[in-house]
Amino acid sequence: MTEITGIVICGGKSCRFGNDKGMCMLGNKPMIHYSIDSLKPVCSEIIISSNDPKYNDLGYKTVVDTFEGIGPIGGIISALEISETEDNIIISCDMPFLNHELFKYIIDNKNNALAASPLFNGFIEPLCSYFNKNSLIGIKQFISSDNYKMIDILESINYKKIIIDDSLPFYDADLFHNINTPEQYEKALKILNFN
Repeated sequence: MTEITGIVICGGKSCRFGNDKGMCMLGNKPMIHYSIDSLKPVCSEIIISSNDPKYNDLGYKTVVDTFEGIGPIGGIISALEISETEDNIIISCDMPFLNHELFKYIIDNKNNALAASPLFNGFIEPLCSYFNKNSLIGIKQFISSDNYKMIDILESINYKKIIIDDSLPFYDADLFHNINTPEQYEKALKILNFN
């Protein structure tokens, strides 16, 4: 089996949420552990991308942003630079309902793309994506134009959209539920039956 690195992006100021999301308790464990647990079945290594030193104590390799103030792509670049594998799955720490079956499906259907993202209900989910380490060259070239939008970056390289719908065995309507507000946090607790 090809070795895969799982990368959890914990950057951002979480202005709308009001707290550091990754370390916020969601039910019985910090939110970041949902991300880590979903990656473990398919990943040989996990990297945490964050400028906050509190993540250093979780027992995983951590990396700070090489390029600061440019959003998630800054963390992605830094993590890809230290990744030791060609294949990488990158997810945000605020999407607790992602699962390893989804990641395996993305890997199995990426073909020769340098990056691949789910297309779910008509929307691309860029912070749940496959990135080949070789995508770094194209990404760095693109952001030199000061455009840091994830969709634009993805479309600037050899990129594939992978449709995720209810025909797939791992499908769940809340698969890509992310937590940016207290209301979305409360909904997540209800999904987990903690509320």
